Amino acid sequence: MMTWEEELQNCITDRQSVCKQNLHLTPYMDKLIKSTHSAALQRQFIPHTSACNFRFSNDYLREDEYTPVPNLIHRYNSKAVIIVTNQCACYCQFCTRQRITRNGEICFDTFENILDYLRKHPEIVDVLVTGGDPLVLKTNKIITILREIEKIDSVKIIRIGTRIPITLPQRIDKELIKELRTIRCLYINIHINHPDELTLDSKNAILSLANAGIPLGSQSVLLKRVNDDYNVLKNLFEQLIQIKVKPYYLYQCDKVKGCEDFVADIRKGIDIINKLCNQISGFAIPKFVVDTPEMGKMVLAPYSINRIDKDTFYLSNSDGLCCYKNN
Repeated sequence: MMTWEEELQNCITDRQSVCKQNLHLTPYMDKLIKSTHSAALQRQFIPHTSACNFRFSNDYLREDEYTPVPNLIHRYNSKAVIIVTNQCACYCQFCTRQRITRNGEICFDTFENILDYLRKHPEIVDVLVTGGDPLVLKTNKIITILREIEKIDSVKIIRIGTRIPITLPQRIDKELIKELRTIRCLYINIHINHPDELTLDSKNAILSLANAGIPLGSQSVLLKRVNDDYNVLKNLFEQLIQIKVKPYYLYQCDKVKGCEDFVADIRKGIDIINKLCNQISGFAIPKFVVDTPEMGKMVLAPYSINRIDKDTFYLSNSDGLCCYKNN
C-alpha cells in the first residue's frame, strides 16, 4: 500500500483532456472508480465533453473583489477565508475556484501579510483555511499555519475545509491527528456529495478524526445527475451522522465557468430538504443554501412558512398545510 505522499506523487493526470478540463486523480480514487463503476464518481472527477458549453463567469462570487491581500478573502465582516494552496488530491469538475486550481501552483509567500491583516481586523473571529485542499500540505506546514492563526487573540474559531478523507483517506494518519488535536477551537468540514464516496477507508479516516475529539461537519453540493435525488441524499445524510459528522450545508452549485452541466433545478433541492424534515432526524438535515454574489449565503430550506396573512402563519411540509395564529 502506498503512503499518502506516494499517492500524490503518482496521481493520474491529463492536462490535455477535453475542453482543457483537468483530470487529476489519486490512485486510490482511480481504483475506486474503476472497481465500483460508480456513475456519480465518474461524473464528479472525470472530464466530459458536455461541460464545454461554457456560459458562466470564472469568478461568479466575485471573490477577487473581496481580496484585500493575496490569498485572503474578507467577504463577511466577522469571517475570513485563507487560501493556503490551490492543489487538491483530486480535482472536482464542478470546482468553484477553477480559476485558481487549474492555473499552476500559487505563491504563498504572503502569509505574514495575511497575519498582519487579521491582527488589524479584530472583527474577524472566524477563519476558514481552505484552497485547493489544505491537507495536501505536509503536516508541519499546515500545523505551522494553524498555530500562527491561533496566536491571534481575536480569532475564536478556526475551520478547515477539506475533501481529503474522501479522495485520499491515507492522509489522515496518526501524526496529523495528533497535531490537529492541539489546535484550539478547530472544526473540520468535509466535502462529500454521494454515498459511493463513503468507503471503509474513508469512514475509518473520518472516525479517527471524530474520535480524537475534533468536531466534524459536512458540506455537499447539489449536483445534477449526481445527487439531486431524495433517496441518494437521505442515504448520505443518514450515513454521515452514523460516523459522527453533522450535515452542515447543502449548496446549490455555483454558476462558475465549467459548472454549467452540474447546476440542478433549485426547486428540487428545496423540495428534497423539506421532505427530509419529516423523514429523518433533524440532526441529519443540512441547510440548503445558495451563495449569491450580492449578499453571500442565503438559506433556502428547510423552510416551513408558505405565506403570512396578518397574524396567521400558513405552514407547509410534505404532510400538507396548517396555520398558526400569532395571538
